[in-house]
Amino acid sequence: MSSVALFSDLPSPPPQLDHVAVEQARLTRLARDYLATEEPSIDYDGLAAGRLSTVLAARQWVKRQRAAQRVVIVEHGGRTLIPAFQLDEVFDLNTATTPTIEALTQFGMSGWAMWQWFTAINPWIDARPVDVIDQANGTELLAQAVAGLVHG
Repeated sequence: MSSVALFSDLPSPPPQLDHVAVEQARLTRLARDYLATEEPSIDYDGLAAGRLSTVLAARQWVKRQRAAQRVVIVEHGGRTLIPAFQLDEVFDLNTATTPTIEALTQFGMSGWAMWQWFTAINPWIDARPVDVIDQANGTELLAQAVAGLVHG
């Protein structure tokens, strides 16, 4: 008889559960649900109706804008949402947001993170970026907010 214990003789260790990852996923889902339900957005059907086009044309327009890093979308509940701050009153591109979206995209920010960034109080401008977009100095304030994020 051997005195060496076989692995099959040892009790199984408990699984190593990643409680931090579970909590992070829960909080992320809550934040996304908040944005999707509380901040204005439109889907492709709404974009098509507002632009007096077809849904296919609306999808193609968004695809071109995304490829140029001028617009951000998110997926939520099986639907594509376009945060409304990126559009003007006739659902054309709000050109005041495009430099910021380009910079944040190049910085590696996801669509959800960008939507959160635009709707949260920004410490470098002491306001929500979404609230300064249409101000006379909005472009400068958005650039200041991006510089604070990128350069600290």
